[in-house]
Amino acid sequence: MPSVSSSEHIFFVKEGDIMKAKPKHFIPRPDSVGSVGQHPVIVLSRPDAQGYVLVAPMSHNHPEGTPTRSASRFGLPVDPLKGESRVNVGQPKVVHQENLRPNKPHTAMTYNNFAALKAEIFKNLQHQPRTY
Repeated sequence: MPSVSSSEHIFFVKEGDIMKAKPKHFIPRPDSVGSVGQHPVIVLSRPDAQGYVLVAPMSHNHPEGTPTRSASRFGLPVDPLKGESRVNVGQPKVVHQENLRPNKPHTAMTYNNFAALKAEIFKNLQHQPRTY
């Protein structure tokens, strides 16, 4: 399903793509995100019928208690200035595809690294307490 970015370029959202999103666009919206800029996210699912996708945010400063792993563990590069980023391997975030921005140049995970990330997230979801 195509989406139009603010610069009028059409792009397709695919699993394993590394894109950018503002945390304020996550559903539900996290507390105290304020004017936080674009952060890299890894697309975990294809858009549903309404255009929503699951993403795994990447950051150097996740909210306290967020399960994370080093980005390099999943074949993602280390920023020479900022250092190692962390990938949220807990509950995926939901964001509408219209709020995603492509990386330039296009960046995507390899199949094996993407499969390892999804397995890690699934493992963590299995160990979370259920809330009814």
